[in-house]
Amino acid sequence: MQAREIEESAKASSPPDLIFSTSPNWTSVVFFAGLGLLHLFLATLAFWQGRWEGYMSAGLGTIFVVVSIVSYRCRFEITIQSRRRQIRLRSGFGKFWHQRFIPFTHVHGVRLTLGHLPDDPASRIEVLCENEDIECPPTSIPRQEALCLAMLMGVRLIKVYEDDGAERSDRIESLNH
Repeated sequence: MQAREIEESAKASSPPDLIFSTSPNWTSVVFFAGLGLLHLFLATLAFWQGRWEGYMSAGLGTIFVVVSIVSYRCRFEITIQSRRRQIRLRSGFGKFWHQRFIPFTHVHGVRLTLGHLPDDPASRIEVLCENEDIECPPTSIPRQEALCLAMLMGVRLIKVYEDDGAERSDRIESLNH
């Protein structure tokens, strides 16, 4: 095999794009839907009594329900594009997206903050860049995901533990003996 064939086979076997997407912001969805339904209920009562204030409540109710639907559809997405050696950050919905790119050369590491349990849902993964820290969406397998990200980008993995100082010093002493 020649060097060119090895290089081409290595490019062909590069991993596909890794996409992390957030779930809807349920707090805003429920809040705006509740506010919209409340206004629509008040508009119905006002129309039933023949009051003109119902038009304002109907307009506000419709606007709040539309905002609730839009906030349900909004997403934040992180895509690790290993072939292009960059990270794509997208936010928006449908055809309306704002996106920007961060090359792997600007990434310094991946920080994994672990809770008290090994796969605690409070664990956080952050990609450390030159001017910002990008927080990844929550996952049920934080250790594996952080290791995968660090290996794909060729950077170091930093583990941070959220323990009390006394417990941590006991653990360090037990490791030394």
